[in-house]
Amino acid sequence: MTEVLAEATPRLSVVVPMYNETRRMKRTLPVLADYFRGQGYRVEFVVVDDGSSDNTAEMARQILGTEPDVNVIESRPNRGKGHALKVGMLAARGDLVLFTDADLSTPPGESSKFWPWFDEGFDIVIGSRKMAGAVLEKHQPLWRESMGKVFTWLTNRIATRDISDITCGFKCFTQGAAQDLFSRSVIDDWSFDAEVLFIAQKHGLRIKEVPVHWHDESGTKVRIARDATRALLGLVKIRLNDMRGKYR
Repeated sequence: MTEVLAEATPRLSVVVPMYNETRRMKRTLPVLADYFRGQGYRVEFVVVDDGSSDNTAEMARQILGTEPDVNVIESRPNRGKGHALKVGMLAARGDLVLFTDADLSTPPGESSKFWPWFDEGFDIVIGSRKMAGAVLEKHQPLWRESMGKVFTWLTNRIATRDISDITCGFKCFTQGAAQDLFSRSVIDDWSFDAEVLFIAQKHGLRIKEVPVHWHDESGTKVRIARDATRALLGLVKIRLNDMRGKYR
């Protein structure tokens, strides 16, 4: 990826959804900014504060204040990661749009593995922790890992086809794909990944999975009983939405 830095349109937008992340972002946002500052192409940072009760938005502005392209969006009230990402992805201006979790469980440098596949004509490139070549430096607790496997298995039978890792929080889209998919998405909770990938496959977009390095970070906001139920209901909702023509 090369670009003349004076161009108006960023080559890449990096979207980070956040909810009460003041403690974690002190460490992760500087890492994110430092990496992309040295890549030789113009980068836009889009931080979406999903109705935080702390000063997440203000701290994000302070940490990223010296970067040339920063958009901190305060979304009220708290509605969930899916909604925060929809807001951020639709606001992003880059030719490519990458979303990453605030904990940087996938290091930003793994994005360099994505660019050749966009050159090959893929619309979406997503990180996978579950295919050959992936490196898990620190595993999730067993209950979360098991929950993710069950959700992936169910998703590939109810919604998507042949995707090894539905929920890895490191996915990149062309600008056109981002606008098309997230303008159609309606699910706010943990099932948003499945919904977006379902819509992509329904409309024939080309998806490439790439193995990535990944490590678990403490401080998850997942609640097993609540989120497992919501995830299952979300898959049913995807099918019902499709039957009602919402993803045309």
